[in-house]
Amino acid sequence: MADPILKEKIRDSLRRTFFNDPQDVVDVSDGEVADNVHLVVISPKFDGRRTREKTDLIWSHLTQVLPPEEWGKITLTIGVSPAEMNGATIEDIKVGM
Repeated sequence: MADPILKEKIRDSLRRTFFNDPQDVVDVSDGEVADNVHLVVISPKFDGRRTREKTDLIWSHLTQVLPPEEWGKITLTIGVSPAEMNGATIEDIKVGM
């Protein structure tokens, strides 16, 4: 199980920076192994962007606000726009990746 304080810190750091609009969703959950963390961000800011651009957008903020020993715990990062959700839940997206 991942450290709850670290998960909150990751979520808060993204919510305070680029993903701070009310329609943005930042979900931080336990990874599959030990203290790893999975991250799903849903935001209109991803509209029209390619997967690599979405990932770069998320990571550019993580690496600015967190030290390597903290962002290094993140083993899965998913960025999607609300339009790409097609009625799926966050859990559906995690399973599909």
